[in-house]
Amino acid sequence: MRVETPRQETDQIRAAQTPFIPSSSLSVRPQVKVSGQEKGDTVKLHCQVYGFHPRAVDVKWMKNKEDEVHSYETTHVLPNPDGTYQIRVSTEVTPKDGDRYSCYVDHRSLEEPLYIVWEPEKSSVWVIAVVVALVVVAVFGIGGFIFYRSKCQLSRTYHEIFH
Repeated sequence: MRVETPRQETDQIRAAQTPFIPSSSLSVRPQVKVSGQEKGDTVKLHCQVYGFHPRAVDVKWMKNKEDEVHSYETTHVLPNPDGTYQIRVSTEVTPKDGDRYSCYVDHRSLEEPLYIVWEPEKSSVWVIAVVVALVVVAVFGIGGFIFYRSKCQLSRTYHEIFH
């Protein structure tokens, strides 16, 4: 049986509450999530980079892999409880046909920079239009079939009565 002193218990509790801090030689690859919020003709793009170590990181928005997008909102690099870091970079753009926006991330843990492309959500207008078109075709198809059957039935009845 092992008996622990109050001092040992306090040390164990303190050790359990202390976050894991990676060693200075350890590199942890960043995770990246991009999202966009449409507001009329403009889109507010967000690039969240998290779970990386060490702290130094280069994050920016790019248009067609060119550095011509000004990131107007950038958080400071913030620590996570596990000893890794996070940052968010946002910008507001007016996309045109053919424009591709990507979040550029460069970090010591990467062999080459990441380009995470933002894909606009597919418009639900097209889905609604296709569903409405299918319903209209189905209604006319069923209506036409019923009309044809009833016309054939009337034709048979006419022939039976008058012939």
